[in-house]
Amino acid sequence: MKKLLSINFRLNRPKGYTGKGDKYLPKIIQNLANLLRKTQKEFKYETLRLPGGKIAELAEVLIEFAEDVHNDIGIWRSLEEYNYKFFETKLPMTLQPDNDMRPNSMNKYRIQYLLWVQYQFIHPQLILSPKHQDLCFLAETISDFLEDRFKTIPTDSSVKTFLDQPNDYGWDIKRKLVWLGKHSYLFRKCCQDYVESNGGKPEIAIVDDFICQETTSWSGLGVIDILALLLDITEKQKDDIRSWYERHAAFYKVLSVKGPLVEMLNIINDKPYTIRVGEFSTQFEDQHIYFGSLVSWNREWYWSGVQQRFGNVSEKEAQKLKNTFLRKTQTIAYRYCDDLLDKAKKSVREQYKHFVEYHGKDYVIYPDGHSMAAYFRKKNSLYNESKLKGAGSRKNQDDELSDLTKSFPPELLESDNGVGVYFNPDEGQEIMREFYDIINGLKKNGTNLDEDELYCIRSFITSTVISPLFVKKLVEEYGDDSVSVAFLIPYSFSKYYLDYLLRKYKGDFYRNRYPSISFVQT
Repeated sequence: MKKLLSINFRLNRPKGYTGKGDKYLPKIIQNLANLLRKTQKEFKYETLRLPGGKIAELAEVLIEFAEDVHNDIGIWRSLEEYNYKFFETKLPMTLQPDNDMRPNSMNKYRIQYLLWVQYQFIHPQLILSPKHQDLCFLAETISDFLEDRFKTIPTDSSVKTFLDQPNDYGWDIKRKLVWLGKHSYLFRKCCQDYVESNGGKPEIAIVDDFICQETTSWSGLGVIDILALLLDITEKQKDDIRSWYERHAAFYKVLSVKGPLVEMLNIINDKPYTIRVGEFSTQFEDQHIYFGSLVSWNREWYWSGVQQRFGNVSEKEAQKLKNTFLRKTQTIAYRYCDDLLDKAKKSVREQYKHFVEYHGKDYVIYPDGHSMAAYFRKKNSLYNESKLKGAGSRKNQDDELSDLTKSFPPELLESDNGVGVYFNPDEGQEIMREFYDIINGLKKNGTNLDEDELYCIRSFITSTVISPLFVKKLVEEYGDDSVSVAFLIPYSFSKYYLDYLLRKYKGDFYRNRYPSISFVQT
């Protein structure tokens, strides 16, 4: 086990860098793992008891956290700064807004918050109170251990040395993002889970998707958010990194190659991009088309992820590539095609207005999936009639509406426990099944909820396709007492806990979002 701990620790260190404190850490990891095994025997409940392998992983996370705080590397500090901005407390569900802490303290509150989130990574279905008795006991025990062991450790770390390297080029930033996402204690479990859910192989494209666009249970933050704040760079540069979730994925045509720079034309929006490729410029041939994603850094563009070469295709083939892209992934084009985005926003506003006029409000509950499907057929028929009155073939129009209902999954159509439909004025319609259990659970104001109601309320909050707007609309109508009960949140955190849950589970909604509709290009 000791050898395994040492190997895992070395694999997660930045390659080619050393620090005076590094050599002490493997031994402390081993000692902490032994302490965790001993301590969990004293737990009152079985909930937090872990098998040997998970104990070893947790020990590594805790020691690397302590290294971060001890050396002021900035990973944990950045998380706390975001938390304070979002919730007016550095440690949500653990520290009240009016409490503060010493900057480099490995106190029980920091440990408690880290453990609370980390246990949910280990057991994704676990609903754990932030004030769980064994959690608080374990946090205090670990805090005493870490404060004692790190007193004599030199404040010099290979991680800090690596992250303090120059940030002159986009690839300097990408190298740090890759390490932070794949190997840091804060994100590596999130990255492993993401890779596993996308085929299990850590391919470049999948890892790039994770580090650039994914949000996590760390208050809805992603790798780009943490790196942007911990680096000593300008505000404009921080904004550049935070914008990398909106990578400009498109087909690009080479216009010219000038040393380390390649001038290319985005054939989706017909705009030029100057891309710094360094020593790889010889790989790009004049007039050839490549597919890939670009990110901005210091007023230049850089490739992100992998590129696919299509060669010197004809104008007809280039137009075909463009049409296929817009037909299949037009919502990506909204990031850099203002005309398409304006058209989509206008369409959503028109549909929203029609929805509200039809129902008298912006959300409605249907008794079952088939009733909802019938509504869509009727609503869309009326909407299209109002726009296409006297034009086109009514038969073709009816065929399109019939096909629309076929896109609904069978479990939605067969749902007989209420279907909620909300029209998000910015993006489009959101649908949630088992809606009667959600409403009935909320109406109980936190008392006598059955298991179905608790489960459906949790699903409503954690769903990545249901917006915070929809959640808050129901909470305004029915209250949030049942939400706090469903997630075992103490009343003392009632001021901000709902905002915390929404950011934690729906972090993507706190970035730029686009209408979930596309248009047929002619």
